[in-house]
This record gives sequence, C-alpha cells and structure tokens, in this order.
Amino acid sequence: MQVDRAIHERSRRRSRVKRARAAGGFTLVELLIVVAIIGLLSAIAIPELQKAIVRGSVAAVAAEGRTIYSAFMQWHLDKSQFPNAATAPAFDLRTFDPLRSEGYYRGSINHLLLGGQADAYDSPDTLGPNAEFWLEMTLKLDPTIRFVICNSNSSPLSGGHWLEGVFVFRNGVLAPIQQ
Repeated sequence: MQVDRAIHERSRRRSRVKRARAAGGFTLVELLIVVAIIGLLSAIAIPELQKAIVRGSVAAVAAEGRTIYSAFMQWHLDKSQFPNAATAPAFDLRTFDPLRSEGYYRGSINHLLLGGQADAYDSPDTLGPNAEFWLEMTLKLDPTIRFVICNSNSSPLSGGHWLEGVFVFRNGVLAPIQQ
C-alpha cells in the first residue's frame, strides 16, 4: 500500500508539472537562455547605435561648419578682412560674435561642441591685417574628432599647408569635408 501511495504521489506531481507547462510557464533554463540572447544582442546593437549617433553629429557639425565658413567669407567680401582675434570686435568662441551679432551667422552649433564653444580662433596677419582666419572645434560626443574651418596656412592642425573650407581631423588625418 505504501508503494502504491508513493507511485500515486509521484504521478500527481508529474501531472502538476505538465499542467504548469501547458499553462505557459517557463523553466529557469529557458529564462536564462532568453536573457543570454538579449544580452548578446545588446552587446552588438549598443556600440553600433553609439557609432551612428557620432556619425550624425559629425554630419551636423560639418553642415554647420560650411555655413560658418560662408559667413566668414561673406564678412570678408563686405569688410575686406576677417574678424579680428583680439581687438574689437573680437571673435567670441562661445557666441560666434561678431558674425552672429551682425547677421552673418544665425546657426546653432554650440550644443555639439565640447564645452559648448569653439576651441580656438585666430586671424593671423602674415598676409596683411586679418587677411586669413582659422577656427578649431572639438566634437562633444567624441573628443578625438576635431574640425577646422579656415582660409589660412597657420592653423595648428594644418601643418603649415594652406587650407580653404571645412576639414575634419580624425585618427591623425586631416581631410576636407565634401561640399
């Protein structure tokens, strides 16, 4: 009788497990496999998403850089010189004045830049008073990516070569941004 009772109890437990599975329950192993798959997909997807966000920011700075370059060139056409680096109206790295205050530049780039501003600006006098300029900026999302907007051979990133336009400095290479 004892043996029959044990067999009956075991059979009852098995039928409970079968009913639980039929009701949609998962085993611990199944749950661990699902968690592992989600973790693997996340490990692949998150870095790719971050790369895509950086590429988008580079494209946005490049587009805005072309607008800034055009503003500098229009300023030069109107005033026969570029904004000064030191004397009034001196170029401001945060506000981009006097380009902005005089209506040459209306864009918004600061939110994409490290520290919310450009890194450096100069208007060297090697070709005459304010006859050339360079502006350097660093990407906020990836500080290894820098930009040069210039019409000069004096930019620290130019290596003494004459540059006109917008350039990106990445992995030790300075490359023009295509118009």
